[in-house]
Amino acid sequence: MARTLLCLVRHGETNWNIERRFQGQFDIALNARGRAQAEALAAELATVEFDYVYSSDLRRARSTAEAVVQSRGLKIFALPELREKNDGVWQGYTHAEVQALYPDLYPHYLARNADFCAPEGESLKDFQHRITCALIKIVQEHEGCSILIVAHAGVLDIAWRLATGKSLEEKRINPVLNATPNWVAYEKNTWSLVDWAGSEGRAEISAPWDGQTLPRREAARGLIVSPEGRVLLIRYAGGLSPHFIALGHQHFWSTPGGALKENENYAAALSREIFEETGLRINADVGPVVATREFPMELGDDWRQAIERYYLIRTPEFTPTPMEQTQEEKTHMLEARWWGADELAQSQELIFPEGLEELLRKVTTR
Repeated sequence: MARTLLCLVRHGETNWNIERRFQGQFDIALNARGRAQAEALAAELATVEFDYVYSSDLRRARSTAEAVVQSRGLKIFALPELREKNDGVWQGYTHAEVQALYPDLYPHYLARNADFCAPEGESLKDFQHRITCALIKIVQEHEGCSILIVAHAGVLDIAWRLATGKSLEEKRINPVLNATPNWVAYEKNTWSLVDWAGSEGRAEISAPWDGQTLPRREAARGLIVSPEGRVLLIRYAGGLSPHFIALGHQHFWSTPGGALKENENYAAALSREIFEETGLRINADVGPVVATREFPMELGDDWRQAIERYYLIRTPEFTPTPMEQTQEEKTHMLEARWWGADELAQSQELIFPEGLEELLRKVTTR
């Protein structure tokens, strides 16, 4: 059997990486640094010849692969088998949130218990089986070739263990860096490690917010959900970053809500924003908070440190009637619509927050 060479790459950075949030199989996009990392990866691999290119079918991996093959004319084979480990109900939560919500289970995750899985998730043992089967199928179909595979940290960890003979329980001693090439080989039914990248000597890819203390932008947003399990979203014009405009987006959909005014708390801001944007009156004692987000946000030409809280509001479906809006606010609000989780997952529209369809599924099954 001829030697087959695999270049294994983890996707570029996402905002959920920054937040230390379990992404798992949620379809989260690259952030500004992640896109820059993908371009830097393309430059680093510009002189490397590949016969085939594979990626996970999740957009953070697929977008990273697309940057590399942009001028090569190679097809990307996007496989769900190369997705990250399914962390079940933990997906969407930060590590700190999971530790607080599941204090008896989280230590099993830290200990790398091969048989443990988060509720409704996948064990390390099952994950290893899935990834090993996918990699063996690829190398057997393309014996003697050079193959680029763009996937996820967990996928690369399994490949590293195949190549080094390390068990699932052993601690990984090598990092899995974003958008960085690592090499393993497969020959005569045996895996071997060719090269695994470390951070030493590698240039740090900068983000637009590096070196800045970003002004805080605290916001309260309402996850308004009907008994039918649909969520109310508003289509807004304006405020999009140059990146999204370059992709052809002229507007976006988001949950109602907005930034806190001076000396205003989250509950008061939520009540005010919901009334202004929908006409719905809600109690001052709102809640519960079902999601939080903290990430660098691009607003026009500036960056802010966004701190967002999402409050669950259950109500029968109604036709929103905006109230007490300025002329500018009226110009930016285009329409309102109720969405189901499947509609959100299938839509090509720009929708915030990321992972909204899965958040909606969580709150509608409670």
